[in-house]
Amino acid sequence: MASNKNRVALMGRIRSGKTTLMQALQNKELKYAKTQQVTYTDNFIDTPGEFIEMSIFAHQAVSVSLDASLIIMVSSCIDTQNSIRPNFITMFNLPAIGVVTKIDREDGNRKRSRHYLQYAGIPDNKIFEISSYTGEGLDVLSEEIHKYVNRDGHDFS
Repeated sequence: MASNKNRVALMGRIRSGKTTLMQALQNKELKYAKTQQVTYTDNFIDTPGEFIEMSIFAHQAVSVSLDASLIIMVSSCIDTQNSIRPNFITMFNLPAIGVVTKIDREDGNRKRSRHYLQYAGIPDNKIFEISSYTGEGLDVLSEEIHKYVNRDGHDFS
């Protein structure tokens, strides 16, 4: 049975790349699927983008975090809008890191996404840039995640 010491909660806007990131970290086939409800696996909690985009769901995001040891705030570098509230991450009593996704896209703006994550309360040195499709940055991100997750013989793959 999974323990909350082995779970990472993924939070971010709709289409930010949360599910794809989870698939890439587990070396699974990458396929888009709109997350309609909170999805638990042994190592991840995948949340719907509505948790970020609609403030009425903020309390549910906090409830979900009780089953995690780390929060990853995800921001797509092709997203031109920010729905993450100022210092959003301070609502949680957990460590948090940020991930800028889709860095393989030519139309991306990494600086803008880093700014959105900093606005949410993530320090710049805890923001990682990745491409789930090319694998760029995934090794460094995985190492960082393992600093917070109780491994007990578990790995993401």
